[in-house]
Amino acid sequence: MHYLHYQLDLGKYDIVQVTLSMQAFLRMMTEKDYEHYRFGDEYKFHGGVATTSPANLQPPSAGHWHLVIDLGGKEGDLKATVNILKDRAPKPKKGK
Repeated sequence: MHYLHYQLDLGKYDIVQVTLSMQAFLRMMTEKDYEHYRFGDEYKFHGGVATTSPANLQPPSAGHWHLVIDLGGKEGDLKATVNILKDRAPKPKKGK
């Protein structure tokens, strides 16, 4: 199985921005789920198919995450750039 793998230490309000050379699957996983993924076992992830680029993902919580980018079993020359946009917390609305 061919895939791109990134280990990321993320804050709750960080955004992971992924620029892709083609449509791909983005899967953000815990350490345990990444191990299951690697061995072909059942696993959980956050993300899905990115049909446009760049694609943005926000972690469900702060911590250490594994980002896997793959073509879902299809062939292709996948390239990706990953950037972390730090602390993108929603801004409180100002009263009138």
